[in-house]
Amino acid sequence: MEGRAALLGFTVFLLFSLIVVGAYVAAGDYGEACGSAVPADWPLCNGNLLPPPNFAAIVEYTHRILAAFSSLFLVITTLVYWRKESGSSGATKALAIATLLVIVQVVLGGLVVAQELAPALVALHQAVAILIFGFAVAALTLGTD
Repeated sequence: MEGRAALLGFTVFLLFSLIVVGAYVAAGDYGEACGSAVPADWPLCNGNLLPPPNFAAIVEYTHRILAAFSSLFLVITTLVYWRKESGSSGATKALAIATLLVIVQVVLGGLVVAQELAPALVALHQAVAILIFGFAVAALTLGTD
């Protein structure tokens, strides 16, 4: 597997892992374990860089850290594909859309915390996550030359 295809595959894996951990956060009702005051508690945890030593906060913070890493890898992957393809391939376009959706997702994540897990926002947050993942998977199928 070519280097950039491996990078894209790893990015897809990170995005999938993020969705799984996010679902666990929602199912365990851990969404407010790091507090709900924005910006004091988001993206931090209870105003601190590290979570307190309790399971719920660690799970919630793991989701936030995984979100940061998967977003970073998505941006890097998009730039690698964009540079190689000059934005013309289907894979590059799909990655660009996924990357733009990450901006929406970050704002939604903050709103979910600020609005104390309003069900409609949580559902929208999950829907956008699935869209991001879907575009990344589409890029993987289109661009693994």
